[in-house]
Amino acid sequence: MTSKKKQRIQLDLANEQVSLIDTLSEQLALRSRADLFQQAFSLFLWAVDEILAGHQVISVDSDQIQKISQYKEINIPALQPFTFHGYQYLTARTHPWKKQLFLKGRNMSVGQFISTMQANTLTAEDAAEDLDLPLEQIREAVAYYQTHHTLVDLEAREEAARLAAKEYGQNGESQAVSG
Repeated sequence: MTSKKKQRIQLDLANEQVSLIDTLSEQLALRSRADLFQQAFSLFLWAVDEILAGHQVISVDSDQIQKISQYKEINIPALQPFTFHGYQYLTARTHPWKKQLFLKGRNMSVGQFISTMQANTLTAEDAAEDLDLPLEQIREAVAYYQTHHTLVDLEAREEAARLAAKEYGQNGESQAVSG
């Protein structure tokens, strides 16, 4: 009988990253942080294998999947809670171009919330107190941002460009910006 050798690896992570790991582990009903890292590493290895095989790893909206004739779908059992339960404290809103989620009960996108936290150097606990929100909602919004930062940051740049275009108009003269 051979025993598997294991090695301990130490990571230095920011408190927000540890909070995200703990939130994801809890939401996914994983037994430990190590289980989360094993799931994540498995996904990463799958992606590397696909890229080395000459494939592209892409994300497609579920309503667009019928338009693709051939695809391979990854199945990660640990991610099923996200598929079936979604977010408890975040919600989608109809918007002409924004796709990011919003905080339930507030007229605030996750991007606006994260910008507020960063501008005021708020911890999750401080943000919960200052904005009168449940700490779990703060953690869920931070977790969402961590996993969707590309979308949120892209939409922030888009919003800045739209505001700049409104302010300067087509003839280059400064105009008043309204709501």
